[in-house]
Amino acid sequence: MDRAELGKIIKDARLAKKMTQSEVVGNFITRNMLSQIESGVAVPSIKTLEYLSKKLDISIQMLSSGQNAESRSVIPTDYESVRLAKEKYRNGKYEDAARTIKPCLTESNEFFDEACAIYTMSTLACAGKTDLDKDTACAYAREALLYSEKGFYACREWKVEAICLIERLS
Repeated sequence: MDRAELGKIIKDARLAKKMTQSEVVGNFITRNMLSQIESGVAVPSIKTLEYLSKKLDISIQMLSSGQNAESRSVIPTDYESVRLAKEKYRNGKYEDAARTIKPCLTESNEFFDEACAIYTMSTLACAGKTDLDKDTACAYAREALLYSEKGFYACREWKVEAICLIERLS
């Protein structure tokens, strides 16, 4: 389902709860951003989508599996990859998180920014593991370095950490 349809579902849920845009957004996002999401101009970030689903009592699982009123999928399958990768990262399964999110690392992907951040953090964590051989750890650090500079969440600290790991491992 495209962003316009996602926006329509969010707007319909808001209207069904008889809430204004200002009541929905609170201090989380701007009313203007919600307006753009509802009109299909903007795509919500993962964090915003999770917030809106809670605020409007819309199940993310229902949306991603297409079990809404019109039996259509609202959330791209990449959303599920991001969600799973975050969960794996939180549980210390860094290699699994990196494998899960890697297919989302194309600039045309709507979740590219989130994917770069998760991939960088995961590969940095892998590179820092003491049970890996130096070549594998160094390969992870190089991947982290490459993606540390990409996307909205690019982070200088990740870049520095990756460079330090590469130097230490080489």
